[in-house]
Amino acid sequence: MLKIRKAVLKDANTLAEMAAALNAHFGIDEPPFDGTVILPLMQGDDPLVFGYLAEDAMGKPVGYALCQRFFDTDTGTLATWLLDIFIVEDHRGGGLGRRMLARIAADAKQKGQRCIGLAAYQSNPARRLYERIGAALPENALVYELRDEKLDRLAQEAQI
Repeated sequence: MLKIRKAVLKDANTLAEMAAALNAHFGIDEPPFDGTVILPLMQGDDPLVFGYLAEDAMGKPVGYALCQRFFDTDTGTLATWLLDIFIVEDHRGGGLGRRMLARIAADAKQKGQRCIGLAAYQSNPARRLYERIGAALPENALVYELRDEKLDRLAQEAQI
């Protein structure tokens, strides 16, 4: 039986390792962080970053979700942004991803949140799951990233 639980501070390294596995799945270099980077972000009564682990009967992690809280201007409430969700190959297709998303949704509702935001690569087959549970692209919505050298270049234009 697979169990889904909230990640605790001692899981920070496991979350980072699972993030590396997700990146490897998409052919991306390992993330530039380990558990020591996200550990401070997971601390406190209302942490900025929080996660969930799915474990098999032996307690071995078989999936994870990493989330971040944010303020949603459309609803005027705090909300949850799903940063990552990943299920190891042997456990895909059995409903675990949906169960993890349901757990995130239940926790968000318990906190009075009215929104979970997420983004997916076009090549990600998990997009079918997101659509089946009712997640939709807002009309004309696109997700952009400004990072690395391009971020540096733009920041140099600031007149501070």
